[in-house]
Amino acid sequence: MFIEVWGFQGSVMGESTEMGPPNEWRVPIQERSRRRFDEILAAVSAELDDVGWQGLTIASVARRSNGSIGSVYRYFPDKLSLVAALIEQQNERWLSLLDADAHDETPFEDTVLAIVDRYGTEGRGTPGLLSISRAALVDGDAYQLFQRALCPVRQWTAEALGRRLPRLETSRLQEVAAVTVEAVQSLMFFSFQSDSPTRGDILQELRLIVRGYFNELRQEHDRQ
Repeated sequence: MFIEVWGFQGSVMGESTEMGPPNEWRVPIQERSRRRFDEILAAVSAELDDVGWQGLTIASVARRSNGSIGSVYRYFPDKLSLVAALIEQQNERWLSLLDADAHDETPFEDTVLAIVDRYGTEGRGTPGLLSISRAALVDGDAYQLFQRALCPVRQWTAEALGRRLPRLETSRLQEVAAVTVEAVQSLMFFSFQSDSPTRGDILQELRLIVRGYFNELRQEHDRQ
């Protein structure tokens, strides 16, 4: 077995793999091993929903995925890497959905509302997200992982706005994207724990707030 610091290419027990960021996880290339990898991540999301962040362990994931502890450690060195890999998998899905909702020909206002609506509709149904967001309030590791989940959405938002508001500085777009995503995340956290009518009211209010904020941003752009 050999390992590079970044972009690992080699073999683990005779199997080709690719390395994620340093000290995180190994993504198998072979189909059978990839199925096992996906089974492990599915078990992580189920465990987060059932027992929460504090109850999640390598052993509980192994049991849930009908495998050995060793088969989990083959790809994941610890609990943090399990959740980080799950978040990366979910982010890939989220960003593809956002791209479909708000491609470059989508009107500005529709792009803004797509961000809110997608977070509102997908956030509640994303396995494990609510458990991580709850734990992030009191646990530093969970907080870092939750910020990892939000980071690609912030970046996507800044880039989408930049294509529509090219006269605004990148730093300004990044600031707006960060504030917007944090605001959406905070309000949706409360809506996740509410009944359906209340969730609908929160989402509608959020749409109005964000739309007003971005209309001001567009006016700022037009004055440049």
